[in-house]
Amino acid sequence: MELRQQRILAAIVKEYSETANPVGSKELVEKYHFKESSATIRNEMAALEKAGFIMQPHKSAGRVPTDRGYRFFVNELMRRFELSEKERRMLKGELVKLNAQHEQLGKSISNLLSQVSGQAAFALLPNQSSATGLSHIIGDPEFTDPKTMKQVAQLLENIDQSANKLIKKTDVTVEAIIGGESPVPVPKNLSLIVSNVRMKDGKQGVIGIIGPKRMAYAKNLSIIEYLAKLISGAAIIFLIINVKF
Repeated sequence: MELRQQRILAAIVKEYSETANPVGSKELVEKYHFKESSATIRNEMAALEKAGFIMQPHKSAGRVPTDRGYRFFVNELMRRFELSEKERRMLKGELVKLNAQHEQLGKSISNLLSQVSGQAAFALLPNQSSATGLSHIIGDPEFTDPKTMKQVAQLLENIDQSANKLIKKTDVTVEAIIGGESPVPVPKNLSLIVSNVRMKDGKQGVIGIIGPKRMAYAKNLSIIEYLAKLISGAAIIFLIINVKF
């Protein structure tokens, strides 16, 4: 992909993630200060569409990223969002609080992830699992359709049944699962950010964020990555969380 096309694709992903509206060449020129004309941008968008990176949902609408477009963005264009020191201290502080019972660990982790990311979240740990945050995404335009909302609710209610499909056999780093890539049955306009975690007894679990495909990948990847390191870190002997909402 040419550099100009990369810049256009990155701008489309950013604009669509913020507005949930198809993006046209006029918006790109005006908001993202492209020096090229609208006609040139339209030609490049046509090339990106032909290559399968963007699509036109309606004849009169602008373009939105496809799964292939999101994957290229995550793998090649995205700059990793660095959590601030304040955010790191907050996450670590919540993880080392000793005010809750150990059996609440899964619920507390999913609550913490949901609170920080603003998405739905889950934690699948040995002998305990939890999913929460449906209210955070229920207002997103992707999930206004009752059928889609039912699918998401069923996924969260039965998240423990997906553990074997989400936990990797090896200690992989955090990863984004975009739309149709998901190994579990979810709506195609939804993505997951997941990571394995290793518990104190050596057993494995998985934590994750669930949200619309236009989610803030850089920030959510950083949140999951940092929290997974804290959970798996040898310096933290007991991971007992107390998150109040």
